[in-house]
Amino acid sequence: MGRILNATSKPNFESDTLISNLIGSPWSGHRQFAYDLVNFINPKLIVELGTHYGCSFFSFAQSVKDNNLDCKLVAVDTWQGDEHAGFYNNKVYDMVNKTVKSYFSNLDISLFKCTFDDALKNIEDNSIELLHIDGFHTYEAVKHDFTTWLPKLKENGVILMHDIAEYTGYGSSVFWAELKQQYPSFEFSQSWGLGVIFPKGNYNYKKLIEDGILNYISLYEYKALYELEVLKSNELDRVSLERLSAINTMDKMISEKEETIKMQGKLLEERQEAMTIMENMILEKITTIEAQEKLLIERQEAMTTMESMISEKMITIEAQEKLLIERQEAMTTMENMISEKMITIEAQEKLLIERQEAMTTMENMISEKIEIINAQERLLKEIN
Repeated sequence: MGRILNATSKPNFESDTLISNLIGSPWSGHRQFAYDLVNFINPKLIVELGTHYGCSFFSFAQSVKDNNLDCKLVAVDTWQGDEHAGFYNNKVYDMVNKTVKSYFSNLDISLFKCTFDDALKNIEDNSIELLHIDGFHTYEAVKHDFTTWLPKLKENGVILMHDIAEYTGYGSSVFWAELKQQYPSFEFSQSWGLGVIFPKGNYNYKKLIEDGILNYISLYEYKALYELEVLKSNELDRVSLERLSAINTMDKMISEKEETIKMQGKLLEERQEAMTIMENMILEKITTIEAQEKLLIERQEAMTTMESMISEKMITIEAQEKLLIERQEAMTTMENMISEKMITIEAQEKLLIERQEAMTTMENMISEKIEIINAQERLLKEIN
């Protein structure tokens, strides 16, 4: 056995690579001690009751790996959760299993996905050298786990019990208070409390005492608290940097938004000016259209009057009947062809003038005929 504490020792817990939330978890303040304890007692079998993400279990495994220990590790958990740890799905178990395969594939590790009672049949009596109990934390549950698994503990075996600090308010702290009156033990107050008890012989207890464990307890506690504060500080720094980055990003976004708003404001002003110009143009167009409509109505009325006049002229001039019909047909299309109608009207007026001239000529001829007849009648009278 070697010393359990190396002031310069800083184990690299590889499980943190895949499961980042192990850092700062409720058990993380005991990882250094767990790592050293495994190396100190050099157990052949470690069994853990209640693994969850594996903060404690992978601390044991890391020590076995780093120190080349011949040790079998067994984790027992339903990986479904409970009222204290919360309930979860298979993702937690899958992550634990993945971590085992990724970093501890050369170790003898078994993951029993079952209840603690169901796992009893898989472990021989007097075989466990390090037992960690971290299940449901009621008084009855912890007492049951301790009682049923005690026969599995080897002579001089060590039991670790988590959540034994009085401030947790758990029944496990009450049961621990009873246990430590019966067996050699010591405890840590940080990280919800960890009890270390020796119910089947005090050999390892004496060796730990001789090695100065009682002097190191405070050191482990202070180191854990220091690491927790560093973690909090780093987390605050990380959050601060993230928030600063977010603020800078937001400032940039705000500046971009303001520039966009300015551009949009300018564009809106330009569009407003364009809309004003367009509205004025539309108003002018409307005024022009209204004037044109009024003019069209006046022209239509004039055309109606003219058509009446033409109709009267057509009654007296048989030759213009065909022209009147054509004129009437043409008039139906004259709404959009005012200029063409005017040309037609001018042509009709010209024709009327020609007809009038013809009528005048005929009247003159009749007058001449009458004068000739009158002259003939006077001549006949003179002859008679």
